[in-house]
Amino acid sequence: MLRIMFNRLIAGILAPAIVLAGFYLWGRSHPYTVTRSTEIAASPARVWQVLTDLRSYDRWNPEITDVHGRLAVGQTLTLRLHSGGGASTVRTTVRAAETGRELRWFSRYHEIGGLADGEQRFTIEAAGPGRVRFTQAETFRGIAVPFLGGSLAASCDRFDAMNAALKKRAESHE
Repeated sequence: MLRIMFNRLIAGILAPAIVLAGFYLWGRSHPYTVTRSTEIAASPARVWQVLTDLRSYDRWNPEITDVHGRLAVGQTLTLRLHSGGGASTVRTTVRAAETGRELRWFSRYHEIGGLADGEQRFTIEAAGPGRVRFTQAETFRGIAVPFLGGSLAASCDRFDAMNAALKKRAESHE
């Protein structure tokens, strides 16, 4: 009888641990990526200037309205986000800052590693004389990713809004 109780106890502990490990491994090996692009009639240098002028975000960016920190690899940025669900603060770590080409940062969902880690990329590519293709993408990995698909897909609307605002500002030369 004691042995049966012990086996049930072990099974009761192991089964949820195995399920969680499975979701974690699946979420790490099956990332979810959201990507949106726009063409901008401006030079790569101009788009980079607008994108990296963190103090001006409140004047043009519809989602990221406040940023503190330095755009250097390994540095932490604190972002104030405004979306349909309200306001939140996110801390990111800069992973790349290649002038005129790429800005990339990494964050953890609610600052919990492995839950839904996101790496956001902003890339600038020449698309012809005086034109660039600006792409914003975010790749999510983690145990919660299979359950967050719908809310992660909503990022497309946010990306489109930011891309349109960046385009307007870069083309206006404000």
